[in-house]
Amino acid sequence: MSQRSIEVKVGALIIVALVLLGGFVVVMGGLSFEPTYTVNVDFDNPGGLQAGAPVRIAGMKVGKVDEVQFRGGELDPKTNEPVPPIRVIAKVEKRYQHAIFENARWYVTTQGVLGEMFLAVEPGSADHPQVQDGAVVHGISPPRLDLLLSESYELLHRAYQGITKNDKKIGETFDGLHATLKGTGDFFQTNQKKLDNVVTNVETLTVEANDTMKAARGRYVENPQIDRIFNNVERTTVTLNRNLDPMLTDGRQVLADTKKLTGTLASDGQLKKYSKITNDVSDATGRARLMTADAQSVLAHVKRGKGTVGALVMDEALYDDLQEMLRDLKHNPWKFFWRE
Repeated sequence: MSQRSIEVKVGALIIVALVLLGGFVVVMGGLSFEPTYTVNVDFDNPGGLQAGAPVRIAGMKVGKVDEVQFRGGELDPKTNEPVPPIRVIAKVEKRYQHAIFENARWYVTTQGVLGEMFLAVEPGSADHPQVQDGAVVHGISPPRLDLLLSESYELLHRAYQGITKNDKKIGETFDGLHATLKGTGDFFQTNQKKLDNVVTNVETLTVEANDTMKAARGRYVENPQIDRIFNNVERTTVTLNRNLDPMLTDGRQVLADTKKLTGTLASDGQLKKYSKITNDVSDATGRARLMTADAQSVLAHVKRGKGTVGALVMDEALYDDLQEMLRDLKHNPWKFFWRE
């Protein structure tokens, strides 16, 4: 009985130890029996992220990295372009699905400076749909310190080579800079009085400019006369605004009446009358021109002394005889009735 009791106790102790070991593994390994869904996160370079790393939101674990796949060389069947070389398959507990949206940010970071790496999630905004099971999102790759150090070393190496190869030119440059600074100092020291005068003149000019601005402000801004001018302009504008519509109405009425008058005067019947009057005036003008030509011809005929009128007008002897006869008849009117 004692031997069997010892065996039972040893077996019970082993079972308790195994249970404790399993619990320790579950607790320390972060095992969870909550249902999960899958999110595929593509990276160009996820750094040192490994399978089993936790997925955290605001520092709280919500899942883990199930697998890290290498997909270099594959092409996207839709765009026929190379896909990101690394895909991280994250298992997120379903109870947190309602808090992760399509505009969430997925990036790799560490706990502290030298802590373990994990996949961090910024949930996004609620105005976007939730991330569904099997969704593919793009992650933000962490900065590569090794690449930064390599490029910094290359930059420093090139700077060192440039300095060593151009040390003579650099020395000449510093010598020129020293000479320039020394010349500038000598210039300021030599012309100190002139510079003081320049500063004084500038200060005086500034004071005079301020006085001028004050005078101009008092003359053209704060002057009551300017205020009266603006008030008069404002009243004129108000009057124009009040009377402009009636004036425009009257102007439109005058234009309408003028249009009616023009339409009446420019009718077909009126145009025919105008044409007949114009033709009559043209005929009368032609006849007047003919009469004028005849009169000019007769006058020329008379001036040449032709015809009875021409002889009477142009013959001076005949004119004298007629004048003598009239004078004689005037003095001897009896000669009308009696001839000797």
